[in-house]
Parts: sequence; C-alpha cells; structure tokens
Amino acid sequence: MAAWLRRGEVMARNVECRPFDAARFREVLEKARSLSLEPPERFVPGLTTLCAPAGVVTIFVRELPKARVSAITRWLAPDKALVQLSLRFRTDDHLWFSFFHEAGHVLLHGRQAFIEEDEGNGQAEEEAHRFARDFLIPPREYERLKTRHSFDETTICEFARLLSIAPGIVVGRLQHDGLLPWRSGLNTLKRRLAWAATTGGRDRRA
Repeated sequence: MAAWLRRGEVMARNVECRPFDAARFREVLEKARSLSLEPPERFVPGLTTLCAPAGVVTIFVRELPKARVSAITRWLAPDKALVQLSLRFRTDDHLWFSFFHEAGHVLLHGRQAFIEEDEGNGQAEEEAHRFARDFLIPPREYERLKTRHSFDETTICEFARLLSIAPGIVVGRLQHDGLLPWRSGLNTLKRRLAWAATTGGRDRRA
C-alpha cells in the first residue's frame, strides 16, 4: 500500500494544476460524466486535463499485489487534492463510481485522506457513496427508470444516452439495488477495462 501511495505521489508531481476551487470542480464533474462514454485512451488523459484547472490531480496507478485498494483521496498541499485510481475491479461501472465517490470526499470532507479498500463504513463513506450515486444518476431520473419494473438492453441504453453516461453504469446501479441479478446477461453492457503493456516506464491502458 505504501508503495502504491508513493507512486501516485511521484506521478502527481508532474501534473500542473491551479489552486483548488470547489465551484469549478463541481462544473468539471458535470463534464466528466460524459467521459464515461469514451475509450480509456481518451478518458484517462481527459480526466487529468479536466480536473487540474480545478486544483484536483486525477491519476491512474496500477494496483500492486495484496494492496486491495480501489482509490484514494488525499491532499498533497492545502490547495492541491489527489484522486488516485487503481482500476481494481476492471469494469467501467466500478471505475466511474470510484471516481465520483472520491470526488465526493474532496467536496464534502475537507482536507482529509480516504483510502477505499474493501467497502468502507462511517458517515463520510455513506455521504461520498450517496454523492456518487446521485451525481451519476439523478434520483428523479432513477425513479422514472424504476417504474418500468423490467429492464432490457434497449431500455438501459436509451436511459444512459439521455444522461450521457455509459450503460454499464446503469446496469451496475440496478444490480447494486437488487433490481437486476449480478449474473444478468446485461453484464455485456459493462465495458471491461485492462492495463496494457508498460511502455517507457509508464503504464498504457487499452
């Protein structure tokens, strides 16, 4: 864990960013939702580019053996936050929920550090969980979706398109809430993510 954290800290030094601005970061998050529709070669640099002007460094660092960590939020300076993601569970729904969960910590919980290993407990974790859940899929829209009672690929894809998010995020939410089985055939809508070969000392993603 210490090695993983240290690697993120070193990588973050190479990212120039402005002082943290909460209002600007919230605006950034609106744009970040639609990045979930993009392939990794676009959303990985895209997140870094979007977040840096708001004072938040967002980077991807490959999980190390036995670290069992999905993401972390911490402050490298009073005006510079770091969101570090590991791609632990390899699907887009987990990745984007992790990012917005950490964004919730940045906005809601001051200059504290949060490491997301296995599922966390406590009020702060619940608040970050709720922030990610409602930011990705607004409650009013979700209630409309639930009135359909049955879900197929067309319904989910149309709903995701209206919200400008990846359909895998919708599948993951329905599964978490017990409205779809975990072994649903709709798992094909979740994009599988993987680390590509290391090139020049830096990981590339595919």
